[in-house]
Amino acid sequence: MSRLVRLTYAAPKFSSLFVLYCRISSASTWEQRKLGNISEITTGKAFHSSDFSIDGIYKVITNKNVRDKLHNKQFEGDRINLSNESLQKFILHGHNILVTMDGANIGQTGVYNDKHAVLAQRVGRIVASQTNFVYQIVHNSKFIRTMNIKSVGNAIKHISLKQIGDYNSFIPLEKLEREKIGILLTDLDNLIAANEQGQKQTFKITKNISSLMLMIILL
Repeated sequence: MSRLVRLTYAAPKFSSLFVLYCRISSASTWEQRKLGNISEITTGKAFHSSDFSIDGIYKVITNKNVRDKLHNKQFEGDRINLSNESLQKFILHGHNILVTMDGANIGQTGVYNDKHAVLAQRVGRIVASQTNFVYQIVHNSKFIRTMNIKSVGNAIKHISLKQIGDYNSFIPLEKLEREKIGILLTDLDNLIAANEQGQKQTFKITKNISSLMLMIILL
């Protein structure tokens, strides 16, 4: 929810929305859980450069591609053909949250769904039944800061799958509640993104945020 700080009015940050929800949703139970308890976290394959082909069907997704997608840049990178069935598990179909695991931009996240793309090594892949909710947990400055603090290495910093999985956050125990929160905050993200495309959307965004906050209270 980092986009919130770029609004032209004083909108609450993502963490403030979470705290607000915690307070007004007193009937529900929230507990601190590790990210690995509510999702499956894996990484990609260490492909060899000799495997790459200009005419390859599949894009090879690296940390750079995660960053590029966040800035709406077109894919630039290697391509590959998969002849081995054992490599099918690295295809990025379905709902995936990717995490950069090394370099200067550790902890950046993005949603990536492409049946014609495969995941390279050193990029984390988070798969969860409530993708929207989990994405809100990791797509913020707190997650990035925590991953950078935990990173190791001298010349090139890196994090492990365990360090990602050990990330703690307060979550509701009810899965339906997680799903509702994820949808609401994703809708809010989309409204903010629309606002960034033109100032004419400001009034509409403000009105819709007020509606979303009311919906949260009534959950």
